[in-house]
Amino acid sequence: MISEQDIDSSYDYIVVGGGTAGLTVADRLTENPRKSVLVIETGQLDEREVAFLVPHFIGTAPPKYFYNLTSIPQPGSQNRTFPVLAGCVVGGGSAVNGMFFDRGSAGDYNLWRDLGNPGWGWEDLLPYFKKSETFHPPDSTTARDFGVTYDMSIRGTSGPIHASYPPFLYPAIKNFQAAFKEFGSQVPYDGASGNALGAFWTPNSLNPAEMIRSYSRIAHYDRVASRPNLHLLTGHKVAKVLFRGNTATGVEFVPFGGSRRTKVDAKREVIIAAGAPHTPQVLQLSGIGPASLLKKLHIPVVVNLPGVGQNFQDHPSMFTDGILANDLNPSPSNGTNATWVEEQRIPYETEKKGFFTVSSSNSAAFIPLHELTNRTNELIASYASQDPALQFPAGTDATIIAGWRAQRDALLTSVRSGVVALTEYAGGAAAGFSIILEKPPSRGSININSTDPLANPVFDYGLYKNPVDVETQVEGVKAWRRLLSMPSFQALGAQPTTPANNITTDEQLREWVIQTSFPTTAHPSGTASMLPRRLGGVVGPDLLVYGVSRLSAVDASIMPMIPATHLSSTVYAIAEKAADMIKARNA
Repeated sequence: MISEQDIDSSYDYIVVGGGTAGLTVADRLTENPRKSVLVIETGQLDEREVAFLVPHFIGTAPPKYFYNLTSIPQPGSQNRTFPVLAGCVVGGGSAVNGMFFDRGSAGDYNLWRDLGNPGWGWEDLLPYFKKSETFHPPDSTTARDFGVTYDMSIRGTSGPIHASYPPFLYPAIKNFQAAFKEFGSQVPYDGASGNALGAFWTPNSLNPAEMIRSYSRIAHYDRVASRPNLHLLTGHKVAKVLFRGNTATGVEFVPFGGSRRTKVDAKREVIIAAGAPHTPQVLQLSGIGPASLLKKLHIPVVVNLPGVGQNFQDHPSMFTDGILANDLNPSPSNGTNATWVEEQRIPYETEKKGFFTVSSSNSAAFIPLHELTNRTNELIASYASQDPALQFPAGTDATIIAGWRAQRDALLTSVRSGVVALTEYAGGAAAGFSIILEKPPSRGSININSTDPLANPVFDYGLYKNPVDVETQVEGVKAWRRLLSMPSFQALGAQPTTPANNITTDEQLREWVIQTSFPTTAHPSGTASMLPRRLGGVVGPDLLVYGVSRLSAVDASIMPMIPATHLSSTVYAIAEKAADMIKARNA
């Protein structure tokens, strides 16, 4: 770590953002001692609080470690506003997420490839998923008692991020998986194999030696912080990328909460890894984005790139509830017993076992549309018949509309063939689940409305702009009720309670979905999409920004379509692949 006064005048590479992707890229680029890297991060280092490290305490990190971001009112959800969750800390989202460490299906990534990105399909990314992780199989007792299966051939064995299972699992999770078999879904041998469809076990980003979170700050900064060619500047925000003509030459940055501007040069490349909420902000402030927006704010246009800030996607979610009259012990309900929880400190502190090793979950189900509902043909026909132009405000650039059409057509092909999931059921050890929409047709946007780099952009999730999203969520609730009627859940006395059992018609369920949904599972993506420029793309398959040189984007913003998975392992894979490409073109 360095202070602003100790910064060099130039570096080979400047990385904008020290989060999941930024630290990964910086680590890999500084493996060459002759290449220098400066990482500029708005947040600070965490102070090793238990909120970061101990799995049980996920979701309790102090507010100072998050950006204070709020969306505009969402007409698709009764004009409610919602937080935009983004970690403002070294390590970014990997420091504050739920530690769920899964991969999408092969179909998710093959969609990226088929949208005009050769080299970005499942087979292309698998080596980078493996490179990023060290997978630790469950202990023999857990594997035997819970039937956890895994395929070492598709797992990494020497990567910086640890993927493992806690030594404590709720017994009712077995009923969850069995119920999905009875429901008609598969249970893949290993969901990380590209067959992430059905109900399966998944590890956490968990270091089994200490039973603490494994995240990019520890894996990609602490591990290599002694390298003299790696500098990390915290508490500062990049105001804009500097150009000579159309060539990126460096950045200008300000202290977080201050106004003094400082410049630093990049001899080879500027790499933006500020995350999907902030990467479009940096690009727009730098003169790269929709020309009409930039001119309105009197920002000189470097490149008219209408896709910057568009194609914003997340995973909308809603929460059902129910009871298990014959619940097994222990269960998640034990967490409401303060005495029991306090007793669980002892096995964690002495043996690294017990309840405190559990974070979000180790099982989820990702369900294709044809398994979710008998309305498959109706929903597909509704989606296929929509006018792309009506998905966006009047005056939207034609490339954005063309991009939505291309995504729609590609997704329909995948949905018809059943190779992607549309709905996730997260939870497993209780009767209530999160029901998460994995492939929303709705699109939002993130745009600046100020030239102040410390001002928040305008966040529009676009929640439920497309009626197909609501219909899919209605079918998700119906399927959840059917799932609880399966023998394995009935053995536990499962009964749905929320939504109330008198909410039965489609119209009533639509109203409940609209009233209770959230637009986010903290998976913002797509705002600097890897698509052809004619489809509203911002970067090409090389991750270089169109229309300029020596400027790339490397984070969840480049995802052209959000995959049906929790995003952290995919972001690590993107960053690992990006680092190899950056090395190759700057050899």
